[in-house]
Amino acid sequence: MITSAFVASGLLLVVAVGCVGPTVGVVDGSLRACPSSPNCVCSEVEPGGFARVEPFAVPEGVDTADAFARLRDLVAERATIETREPGYLHAVFKSRLMRFRDDFEARLVPEDRLIHVRSASRLGYSDLGVNRRRVEQLREAYEAAIR
Repeated sequence: MITSAFVASGLLLVVAVGCVGPTVGVVDGSLRACPSSPNCVCSEVEPGGFARVEPFAVPEGVDTADAFARLRDLVAERATIETREPGYLHAVFKSRLMRFRDDFEARLVPEDRLIHVRSASRLGYSDLGVNRRRVEQLREAYEAAIR
């Protein structure tokens, strides 16, 4: 009986992980806001908010489109690119063990020389800081790549 309940709950989890679709995209010129749960970070959140991360800067002398392409290439090494448009990127990262899916987005603002980013878990309340660490690891790789 306990084994059956364990198997059933595991199957339910697998179905849930596979079926929940992303809530992504640009709305009114910005990446979507994060939910109230601590499983999302975004550079377009008000400064001081718990979900706030800094946008990626494009250094002077570096073409903004080239910088965005470099970030896209770095993301593609680690995730599956779902949407690739001029100035917008949506990718899906999967956790190794449970195959949880997290959505990563980037939006280029060439006039400000910034790339805004958002990384959010599809399921659960807390991500234990996974999305924030992912963004900061990508930032380190991006900054090293565009020097």
